[in-house]
Amino acid sequence: MAGNPTTYRVERLAAEAGVGVDTVRYYQGMGLLPPTDREGRAVVYGGAHLTRLRTIRALADDGFTLAQIKRLLDESGHPLLESLAGATVGLERAELAERSGLPPHLVDIAVSAGLIQPLGDGHEERFAPDVAPMLAAGMSLLEAGFPLDALAALAARHATSVESVVDGAIDLFNDHVRDSRPDRPVELAEMFRTLVIHITRLVAQHFHHTVITRVKERLDDSEDAALVKALEDIEERQLVIHTEWR
Repeated sequence: MAGNPTTYRVERLAAEAGVGVDTVRYYQGMGLLPPTDREGRAVVYGGAHLTRLRTIRALADDGFTLAQIKRLLDESGHPLLESLAGATVGLERAELAERSGLPPHLVDIAVSAGLIQPLGDGHEERFAPDVAPMLAAGMSLLEAGFPLDALAALAARHATSVESVVDGAIDLFNDHVRDSRPDRPVELAEMFRTLVIHITRLVAQHFHHTVITRVKERLDDSEDAALVKALEDIEERQLVIHTEWR
């Protein structure tokens, strides 16, 4: 049994599923996972446990509570679970190019520059579906006349700065939130999901405000009346940033 590639100890199962060991055990206690086997004195898990954990994650990402997920899992043959089981996670590069309208060689450049990152699960290179609209937005900048090399360099600078800020935010979360709840993994996970939405909205609003402020400063002496009027119109309108889990 030890040589069976679908057999996992809890640490490896958790790593493959992208969750914590405490989360696996919590799900077991709730009856969300199938019964386990034993290899000597050790508890072992199989491919069914990994599939179940990934299903739970997919449902949680879509906004289902653990109680709702348990009811779905108890209903064998539920169409939502069947669709999840048959779904391929992520997009290949060709699919990404098709959806975004960006030529394949520009997608390759974006990947090579680290502007978009493949998903961490599995051995095949795939990308989250929400990367496509981001690339489409980049394509609109190119169509507006931004030179590719200068735009790519600016995007790389932005990516580096964002990574540094995010690392600092993660350190704050670990030091002041995560460490205070070592025995409440599910509560911590729910709080993390909520914080991601709030932080995303906060950063987007701040970036928008900074763009308007900086442009206004540089247009103070501008004789381009149309551009000044466009800025005034933007200032009079309220930007609504909608963030949610789907």
